[in-house]
Amino acid sequence: MPHRPRSGLVVNGSPPLHDGMRALVVGPYVGEIGWELMSWQGRVRRLFKHGRFDRLVVLGAEGKAGFYADMPLDYRMFDMSPMPGSAYEDRRLHWNTAESVSPETIHRLVEPAVATIVDQYRAMGWDTETVWPGYSCQIWPCEPTYQHFIRFDRPSKERSSAPWVVLVKRTRSVGSKNWTNDEWMQIAERLNAHNIRTSIFPCEAEAAIEMLSSCDLAIGQSTGGLHLASLCGCPHVVWSDEDDRLWTPLEMTNRQRYETMWNPLGTPVEYHALSRLPTVVEVESWVLGALKRIGRRTGTENARSCFRRRWYLKDLLVRRVVRRPSFRLWPWPVQRLVRFKWV
Repeated sequence: MPHRPRSGLVVNGSPPLHDGMRALVVGPYVGEIGWELMSWQGRVRRLFKHGRFDRLVVLGAEGKAGFYADMPLDYRMFDMSPMPGSAYEDRRLHWNTAESVSPETIHRLVEPAVATIVDQYRAMGWDTETVWPGYSCQIWPCEPTYQHFIRFDRPSKERSSAPWVVLVKRTRSVGSKNWTNDEWMQIAERLNAHNIRTSIFPCEAEAAIEMLSSCDLAIGQSTGGLHLASLCGCPHVVWSDEDDRLWTPLEMTNRQRYETMWNPLGTPVEYHALSRLPTVVEVESWVLGALKRIGRRTGTENARSCFRRRWYLKDLLVRRVVRRPSFRLWPWPVQRLVRFKWV
């Protein structure tokens, strides 16, 4: 519900400072970074643009202000450490019991911080509205009807003449197993031997966006940083050991997520599904091949164009056949063919 400023409010003997100005206040996103990138920040941007707000006030974890920096932003740090469970989708999950923290519990924990900011803005004469994540596996399709995506583009002043690959380490200790630090050191050494520059993906959004806006390729196990690469137009190589898992209400595999459904800009990506973690030699081969095919400066226009054409056709099938309300227009045999064979 919108919060209306009190008429004739006086602050310290002065009239309201921002009478008639409108602020959109956004509740903290407590889930995964990939979900925030692909199922929330674009939603917030659409609400902000269509609502014609004057300022965006976001409560969030440290280091993520860059996701919203294209709008007039007041980013307020929110300490996630007292939150129960671990980040999972758009919510929190107790991994030892596989039980989700209820949306009501999360809302109760974060609401006081939001209320404080709303009161501050009301005291200055702002008209505010508040929007909350669902905290309940709520996923917004990557279509203009629901979200407004932009390409994050902040090229680094430092340019490398050698091919440049960013190593995106998965750091979560839950779910799939991760590569060890030793394996990441080995792949860096092997790529350096090919005169390929390597850098470690930074955790801060602005620094990460700057790096991904300039490098030739990003590589890593399925993780949020590679979704950021997609939104930076950075070609990337992804591997995962859970490709056959149909998850979320949209029933998409991890491959479909990276190639089509969570790739709103059509960024070139090469996805490798395995039943195990890849070896360093395998990843070395993937990287060398991807640099020749889809690398930002090192790849060929023909390979990137081929990916874009395939992406466009798959995206069209998703929008026309898979998404509701068109879902009811197509018999299940057609749905099954599109979902599990063509897309």
